[in-house]
Amino acid sequence: MQQTHQRNGVRYYLLLVALLIVFFFVGDFGTLDTQKTAIVMAVGIDRRDDTFIITSQIAVPESSKQGKSTQTVQLVSRGKTVADAFADINAKTGWYPKLVFCNLIILGENATQENVFDALEFFLLDEYMSDGCLVATCDGLAKDLLNVSALIDPSGSIAIQKILSAHAKQVGTALPVTLREFSIGYFGESSSGYLPLVKTKPQQDDSPSAIATAEGGTDSSSSSASGEKQDKPVFSAGETALFVRGRRVGVWTEEETFAFNAVQNKLRLASYNVGLGEEYCTLSIKNNERKNKLVLGKDGRASYQIHVTLSAGLLDYSKAPVKDEGTDSGDVPSGVFSSAEKRLSAQIETAFEKCKNTGCDAFGLLDLLQKHHPSKTQLAPTLLQYSNADVSVRFRGVR
Repeated sequence: MQQTHQRNGVRYYLLLVALLIVFFFVGDFGTLDTQKTAIVMAVGIDRRDDTFIITSQIAVPESSKQGKSTQTVQLVSRGKTVADAFADINAKTGWYPKLVFCNLIILGENATQENVFDALEFFLLDEYMSDGCLVATCDGLAKDLLNVSALIDPSGSIAIQKILSAHAKQVGTALPVTLREFSIGYFGESSSGYLPLVKTKPQQDDSPSAIATAEGGTDSSSSSASGEKQDKPVFSAGETALFVRGRRVGVWTEEETFAFNAVQNKLRLASYNVGLGEEYCTLSIKNNERKNKLVLGKDGRASYQIHVTLSAGLLDYSKAPVKDEGTDSGDVPSGVFSSAEKRLSAQIETAFEKCKNTGCDAFGLLDLLQKHHPSKTQLAPTLLQYSNADVSVRFRGVR
């Protein structure tokens, strides 16, 4: 019996070795030649009439004194389809573009005036492309945005990915969206979705004190180096573009983006500014509870009831506390919570009104209709048009 087990064990090991040999010789990694492969990190899509203009940010390994490092170059190609444009890269350079490491797609302004899935369908069909890739849009050309050398990273795509992290959604500063999520909205009943609107902002402070400090240095070489660093911009994705049937139809402001995050997503350690007369208070939102419900009226109208409760404490206050009183994160000045509730309620309402005016069902009313009122699906075509938002926001202390 023991000899039989030993023979079976040897057979299993031989079979495993044979499988590894097969995988080694037929696997794609066995034939990968870095000299002939363009590893695409990010793609910018612009459109001019019936021509797609593709900007590919490609990683180029280089040797340095510290060892191997990776630089990036931008290759611009054109084609009647996206696949044709990528084939143009191979024709021009001899490199074969690989999309397995592509983590970002930027849609230029002209590309969003037509159905963006004329271009995005290629990435959905590509078997090597991850549907977890981030998608964003911009004003102007995507090519110009990818060419920006930002302050925090010389690679524009990496710098953009940092502001579109999962942490950005938690603190409410942006609404990062993956290719899978955007596709679900497009192919869903409402054909609606949203994408972060990426912009560049100057890092240089133009206040008189900052200018005086910059000009007061004695070392011209260090001042020049400092000036070059300060001149580099930073990226911002606080605004959000709204889409219907693949076309851009509107934009949420930074405040409306935060308001939507508070309604739809889980916030954690997010900051929220409130004006109280001539003073300002910054609250730290520890967490939020959301209860959203669609209520149908007899007249065919609908009420989208939004109930948000936010646990928050004092993060900072523009007025110094009284010496004898002291303060901690549990002490919030009188009237701050009520002002915060009014301000956030108004921002949620304006975000919802923009959805009504543009026909973008970003709040997911049609999904709620199908889920909770399946017998009333005949209301779907006019549901968003004849709906209103009933908003209730409550701030409470952390203790």
